[in-house]
Amino acid sequence: MFHNIKNITKVKNGQLTKCETCNVYHLIFNNILLEFLPDEFENFKQYIMQIEINLWESKKNKINMTRKIPIPTMQENLVLMFDKQEIEELKVLLFSKCTKEYELIRLEAIDYCFLLN
Repeated sequence: MFHNIKNITKVKNGQLTKCETCNVYHLIFNNILLEFLPDEFENFKQYIMQIEINLWESKKNKINMTRKIPIPTMQENLVLMFDKQEIEELKVLLFSKCTKEYELIRLEAIDYCFLLN
């Protein structure tokens, strides 16, 4: 079967695509791949919008963890953990309408330690 994959958005740590053939969304973020049917995708977007980032950031403040914001999954023993910056980037990925294929990036966006000897 031929799959017609359409790029929807792309950010530094992920991308969102949709297969026009089977009507499935593919969300790749860091090392996570999530596949959604259209109604599942809308539910996931609503869930992400309702996350109270500041509450989670302050609630688990005593625990020395960089990622404090949980996103539960259908599997009981699997919870995806994110930090504030990742949630914000995920929102950009989910709620942006289009992507610029050849957008120039800022120097600060390059994650590389450059040392002059």
